[in-house]
Amino acid sequence: MSVAKHTAMAGPSNQRGAVLVISLIVLLVVTLLGVGSLETAVFQERMAVNAQNKNISFQVTASDLEDMLEEGTIFGGTATQLNAALNRGIGVPSSATSYDNGDANVSAEYTITYVGDAGLFARPGMERSTPPPGQSAIPRPRFEARLTTESAGARASSTHVYGVEPN
Repeated sequence: MSVAKHTAMAGPSNQRGAVLVISLIVLLVVTLLGVGSLETAVFQERMAVNAQNKNISFQVTASDLEDMLEEGTIFGGTATQLNAALNRGIGVPSSATSYDNGDANVSAEYTITYVGDAGLFARPGMERSTPPPGQSAIPRPRFEARLTTESAGARASSTHVYGVEPN
């Protein structure tokens, strides 16, 4: 006697497509992770460019301020701006004045403020009876120069403040 064995073979009518659905879900998850990491990379690139532009703006402002302080028309010569600052009084800044640094892409403006006289102090609260070597006994006026630059191409701006005590 022979026994017939029937092997159940899954035909097209018995498949339900579970592998296809799971594969599509895995593909969707991988795609979402890829898009998320791409957005993060673009955001980090923008942050790096902004930091670079800010650094360049900072350097341009520092360089322009040094040039402005060395320029004789602002703090030397007739010193009309310093006299005007003295007449305005302590803590009153001048109106913003344009400064031409020779770069068409960068606009710069400065203000001058009288901040008081240099007295005979070694440190705040430590008065001296005689001036330190090289300083006259007459108090000298002190000024604050504030320079702000704005770069049109980089869309970045920077401000530097420098204390000035003319001789």
